Amino acid sequence: MKAALTALLLADPDLQARVADRIHWGRPPAHAAGFPCLNLTMVSAPVTYTLDGEAELRRATVQLDAWAQTASEAEALRWEVRSLLSGYRGARDGVRFRGAFVMGARDLDGRGLGDLGPLFGVSIDLSIRWSAA
Repeated sequence: MKAALTALLLADPDLQARVADRIHWGRPPAHAAGFPCLNLTMVSAPVTYTLDGEAELRRATVQLDAWAQTASEAEALRWEVRSLLSGYRGARDGVRFRGAFVMGARDLDGRGLGDLGPLFGVSIDLSIRWSAA
């Protein structure tokens, strides 16, 4: 699902124009290869069982952080990603996304990132329902 979600984000021409290929899982801003960038974290992925075993429909909570050198650029990324993923249903790279839902958003504190200078971040929490295509 991680690779398919990354491919979905990279396939959007407007988003790709902003971040190029700087979409990473679990990479803090200090290790990013430039800005703006997106960093995704799998917050939870509980396993659901039925009487027949593990359910095919899966659920994951993903935190998507957008980092940029200006507050307006970070905010533009937030809305770009939100418009792309909110309510999204479709298939990509062997994964059928049954629904992506924005659960919330918040600003991130970019202080304390050392030599990176001032960075501005925004975060979106997504609930994603998916299964193998």
